[in-house]
Amino acid sequence: MSSTTNAPAPPAPRPTRIATALFVVSVLFFLLAGSAIVIGQIAILAAGDATAARHWADALGPYAFGGASVAGLLSFALSYRRGGGDAADGGGGEADD
Repeated sequence: MSSTTNAPAPPAPRPTRIATALFVVSVLFFLLAGSAIVIGQIAILAAGDATAARHWADALGPYAFGGASVAGLLSFALSYRRGGGDAADGGGGEADD
């Protein structure tokens, strides 16, 4: 039997919840934009117009890249949040005396 208890974690601070929600939205956005690029290019190439397929990717590419950039930056920022997992103790492997 273990001497530890599984107490519920305290709720995340409001900025963390907002950043997490924005992260989810940005990931979904860039996945949808990337899928639209690939599916659109497949359809256009099936129709036999390679130039239009390149224009399609050029038109949607910046939006997919922007969504991926925002998701990456939010992921980086969220990796430094307090209150989650082992990183919350701030110990860095040191014992509390």
